[in-house]
Amino acid sequence: MIKSWIAYDIKELEKKKLLSSAKNLYKSKILSEEQWGKIKENYTSKLYSPSIFIRVLFFILTLIGLSTISGPLALILSINDFEDLRIAFLLFGVVFITVTDFVLIQKNHHYLSGVTEAGIYIGLSFIAFGVLASEPNNMLIYPLVGFILSSIAAVRYLNLLGLVATFLFFGWILFQLCITIGGIMEALIPFVFMFVFGLTYWSCTKLEKKLTSVVFEDAFIVAKTLSLFIVYLAGNYYVVRELSIELMNLHLAEGEDIPFAFLFYVFTVLVPIAYLYFGIKKRSLLFIRTSLLTLALSVITLKYYFSLGMPMLTITLSGAILIIISFLIFRYLRQVQHGFTSEKLLHDKWSSQDLTAIIASQTLGGNKVPTTENDTTFKGGEFGGGGAGSNW
Repeated sequence: MIKSWIAYDIKELEKKKLLSSAKNLYKSKILSEEQWGKIKENYTSKLYSPSIFIRVLFFILTLIGLSTISGPLALILSINDFEDLRIAFLLFGVVFITVTDFVLIQKNHHYLSGVTEAGIYIGLSFIAFGVLASEPNNMLIYPLVGFILSSIAAVRYLNLLGLVATFLFFGWILFQLCITIGGIMEALIPFVFMFVFGLTYWSCTKLEKKLTSVVFEDAFIVAKTLSLFIVYLAGNYYVVRELSIELMNLHLAEGEDIPFAFLFYVFTVLVPIAYLYFGIKKRSLLFIRTSLLTLALSVITLKYYFSLGMPMLTITLSGAILIIISFLIFRYLRQVQHGFTSEKLLHDKWSSQDLTAIIASQTLGGNKVPTTENDTTFKGGEFGGGGAGSNW
């Protein structure tokens, strides 16, 4: 059902993703020239996606072009007051999104061309301004509109920035709901965030097993990483303390600490260690990389509140210890140890079942090595070995 919401041609998008992965395999010398040629011939996509430099150029030119035509259109529509301006922004936003969707994406098969991103961002921004310019009294309206529009960008256009914005707006909504309820819910906001985004990570893992297409791989990586990172931030002592002071007007006397301070100290230390443990146990790079980032933030947090009084010596010793540990681990992992190695092998998303099937079809089934009559073969009764017969 989710696939029906996507504006792009799923089959063409899968071809493009798989071809990109196969190209990386070819560059890694996993595929031969012949195998790469076969895959490129059979899985070339008609989607238009230029180089990153051209994308940036198209994005800038589209922004300039849309801003240029907006002025004359406003004059043609005789916009005089603020209410007319708000309606015009709403109308322009719908037009930009419609043209981007039906003309550029569905008809001309643009994908990450720079023009599509500009049309999506400007169109949704104009719609947001048209809806929110009336200054609604309820603060919950702002993140709710942002969540809906960014969800459209994330789901229909598979936009990763839209996915990040969706998570941020969802966090804003959750925060506003807790503030609105008030009372004990205000004190429990960190625990609510840890529970909800932990549940979000679990839901992503379950949904990922159903949506196995390579089209969704990057989105799941971003969603799961954000979920784990927000769970950590919700329990980080520095984040909880500073946001409580800034956003919830918490006043602390000298020597006074926030409620549940001990728990947040524990979370700050244990959550990165737990991520690292699960990453090693499950051989998950996502957990390992998230743990390293959160571990660095935990060290900074503890250093900020607990100092030995010798910052230069602390930094020097910490750096030296990290270098020594990294060197020892690198030497240890020169040989494969329990599924880990220091060698750069294939990325996780390259080893999908679909890609394996492609390689197998182009090698085992489709790329038979031509033989000649004079070919030397190891067959019983023809050359030798255990099956040698009278023709040896």
